[in-house]
Amino acid sequence: MVEPMTKPGDWMKSPVWLANIGHFLAGYAVILTACVFARTVEPLLVTQGIFTLIVLAKEYIIDLAEESGETVLSSTIDALGYFIGNIAGWAVLFASGRITIFHV
Repeated sequence: MVEPMTKPGDWMKSPVWLANIGHFLAGYAVILTACVFARTVEPLLVTQGIFTLIVLAKEYIIDLAEESGETVLSSTIDALGYFIGNIAGWAVLFASGRITIFHV
């Protein structure tokens, strides 16, 4: 359960909120780092597929087996944090014009 935020800065005292921010930033960093080495969408899609498999294995196999108090819901929230960060990274790449799906 996430504690209610009543004052500014309360989110920094909550390990759940900090973990959510960390998952978001990890997903964002993966796609932006992969973009440094790729000029087209195809290598990024391969990176995306590998990243997806790693996140799902980590959250639903490793964390559920190894972490106490971990539930399917908490693993889903963690995985969504990664994927939302990853989507934000894709949005930045397309908005900046760094990556295009059209080969002109």
